[in-house]
Order: sequence, then C-alpha cells, then structure tokens
Amino acid sequence: MNWKKVPLGQVASYITTKVDAIHLNASNYVSADNMEVDRGGITDSAYPLSKGRATRFEKGDILVSNIRPYFKKIWQAKFTGGCSNDVFVLRAKDDIIDPRFLYYTLSRQDFFDFMMAGANGTKMPRGNKKAIPKHLLGLPPLPTQRKIASILSAYDDLIENNLKRIRLLEEKAQLMYEEWFVRMRFPGHEKVKMDEESGLPEGWVRKPFSRIVQINPKTKFSKGVNAPYVPMGSLSESSMVITTVEERPIKGGAKFKNGDTLFARITPCLENGKTGFVQFMKSDDEVASGSTEFIVFRETSELSRYSIYCISRTDEFRELAIKSMVGSDGRQRVQKECFEKFYVSIPPQRITESFDKSVEPKFKLIENLVRQNKALKEARDILLPRLMSGLIDVSDL
Repeated sequence: MNWKKVPLGQVASYITTKVDAIHLNASNYVSADNMEVDRGGITDSAYPLSKGRATRFEKGDILVSNIRPYFKKIWQAKFTGGCSNDVFVLRAKDDIIDPRFLYYTLSRQDFFDFMMAGANGTKMPRGNKKAIPKHLLGLPPLPTQRKIASILSAYDDLIENNLKRIRLLEEKAQLMYEEWFVRMRFPGHEKVKMDEESGLPEGWVRKPFSRIVQINPKTKFSKGVNAPYVPMGSLSESSMVITTVEERPIKGGAKFKNGDTLFARITPCLENGKTGFVQFMKSDDEVASGSTEFIVFRETSELSRYSIYCISRTDEFRELAIKSMVGSDGRQRVQKECFEKFYVSIPPQRITESFDKSVEPKFKLIENLVRQNKALKEARDILLPRLMSGLIDVSDL
C-alpha cells in the first residue's frame, strides 16, 4: 500500500511549556523511572518534585522516555500533569494525524532503534532531540488512521480493564487480611473473648515473622538448565503481578517456586514497593531464579502463602525493613535479622483455613487475568507492524 512517508516533525510538535512543581504530586508527575515498559502506562512516582519546574503535558499528548536504559517506554497521557527532563512530550497535529495512530506508530521498534542510534552521552545516553523529528513514518489518509487506531485500542482497552480488575482483587485480599488479622474483626469475633494478658482473642498467639516463615529457603535446582528468570525490573511497585519473565540457565541469585513472595531488599526498590507473588510457573515443583536483590519468603504450616504476601505489603512491615537497611548510599540493603522483630498474630487453624479459602480464588483469578493480558499483548503486537505498514487493508472495515 502506497502511504506517503513524512518526518515526525511535520505531524507533531515538541511541547516545552513549563509548570511549577507545586502543582504536581506522585500521581501526575511522570519520569522515565515511573513509566512502564510495553505501553503499560505509569505508576505513581516515588520522586515527586519538591521544587523547580517540569514540562506540562495534557490529555492525549504522547510522552516518550528519552534516556537509556529507559528507552522503549511510551505513554499517551490520560490526564494533565508534568514530566521530567528525561521525557519529551509530543502533541499530534490532529488535522494531519490521529493522536492514537501517532502513539501506535511511535510504539514500534524502528522508532526506538532510531532514537538509540542517535543517542548522545556515555553513562546514560539521551536521544538527540534535534534528530528525532526527522524520523520518517508512513501516513495513510485520516479515515484509515482512525480505523487502525480503533483496532489496536480495542486490545489495549481490554488489557486496561483486566489491570483494573487485578487492582480491585488485590485490594480486596489486602483489606480482608487487615480486617481479620490486624483489626481482629474476623468472622465470629463478637463471640470470642479477649485474653487480657496477651491482648489477643482467646486461642491466638503472637510469633516473630522469622520463626513462622521460611526466609531464603534452600531450594534444589539443576545447574545450567534453562528456567524462568525474574529480574528486579519485573516486580511491580503496587501489585503482586510479575510482568516480564525471561529464560536463563539457573546459576546464582534467588531461587523460588510458586507461592513464594519476592521482596526487594535494596534501595530504592524496597522504598518504591517492589514485591511480587510467584504463581506463573506451570508446576509447583518447578524452580525459577531471579535477582540477587530478592529476599524470598516461603510458607510454613503456621503461615500461608497468601498471608505472607499480604503482610509484606503492609506499611508496618515495610517500614521495619527500611529502618534496618545498611550500606553506602544507593546500595543499602535490608538486614534479614529485622524480621525477628516483626510479630504476627496467629489465629486458630480454622480461621487461617477460612481466610485462605476466601482469598485463594482472588489470587488465582489475578494470574488468569495476567495470562489473558499476555495473550492480548501478543496478538496486538503481531497486528501492530502489519497494520502500520499497510499490509492489512482496513479500507473495507
């Protein structure tokens, strides 16, 4: 299909309008760090600006990370906010190009390759902002652009809806844990007397976390065999979901199985909230490996995998771990001994079993939604280059 080739600068403009940091917060300040890969959106920033100015963006603008190692991050803004100097903002000239079509065009590998080829600098190279507008892209008529954008948006809408469901399911599980085991409002709590000496309901005991959880347990594995590998970047700052899983021969690093919780032990990953729940492997006997900067928590007969994950997400648990960190700036790590100071309230077995029975379907559904999103992304990514190159004719759609 004969689409005309035009330079990016002809269909979109750099936005350089500034906004004072006082108008920004963690949820509307965007940096290369809190943009997700694979068009995954953004997370709340761990480093909201306290002073200075940022580039203002508006809903519909396209934000592109412009610094290595954060290339390949792109987001179409869903609200107004501000971004760091590591991100540049493009605004489509919508009488020439559909903003969504431009977003998907710039999501392609050839654009990121163009950026990286012209990057300047040594330690953390940046794309050449003078060269980037020269990038050539195929431009079909506007009606065709809108059809293509609608097809691809349908996949992203489904993915986004699944992500919303995942967040709600995880919030419900977390709230249930805190209601039952922190506020002691478990089913039937009204009929249970409190033990004046322990301050707990009768039949409950309090034990150190380190005594009732396997921390970095020894896990047998076959050396040199390819197995799933989880890098630190695959852990979410706000969810149990482990995003990208690689394949590598098992060597050093953390070893874990389905049901384990991965807890970041190094700054700033811990402060940012990086924690994951492992349930992506086909078999519970399968072993995976990951970053040396993970602490692995594994269940015991006294504390289930679901409770362990929920505990690891509580503010009190994370604050204790953060206070224990030692080491030089930028390389501080959690001291495993700190978990001896965190006490967990253990109920009678029937309450634990009831809690697990209630939350297990939520954890399982989250993993099913993750698998659905993976399939949707794969289908979208197969369509993307074919649609954007005109190989698929959409004129009759």
